Amino acid sequence: MMLVVVPLFLLLVGCTSAPEEKTSLEIVKVEMQFPESVDEAEEVVVRTLVTQGEENVEDAQEVQIEIWNVEKGKENSVLVDAEHVGDGVYEVKHSFEAKGVYRVQSHVTARDMHVMPTKQLVVGDMSQEEIDAIMESEEEKENHDDGDHGDHGHHH
Repeated sequence: MMLVVVPLFLLLVGCTSAPEEKTSLEIVKVEMQFPESVDEAEEVVVRTLVTQGEENVEDAQEVQIEIWNVEKGKENSVLVDAEHVGDGVYEVKHSFEAKGVYRVQSHVTARDMHVMPTKQLVVGDMSQEEIDAIMESEEEKENHDDGDHGDHGHHH
């Protein structure tokens, strides 16, 4: 069975690199710009700079910003369409109701690529201990969700 799979795989790999296509292989880069911490109810402008090589991407098919409170989980996120303001920049204005640690993730579809970087934002007056506690509880949730039951540190 394995002998059949390998030649098919090689055939597929061979077909995908069609030299006659003129698409740029430069990666689309996404850089999100916003303050690391803001006050509750303060409106924040999330700027997303989309570039490919040296060029600003003015023709992204879709730029959306997803925002969620780490403690409430990503299933309670808000998804907002970004507005193209020029020079490869797409913007969203958002205000955060409650203090906490938030994740801000951009979903950029441009030139046949989908890029989804995520950054953290702290809302309200929070101590480093509070932030660390939230981050630890998030890690525990993530580790619990992937079926890994604390088997860290055993070697093969």
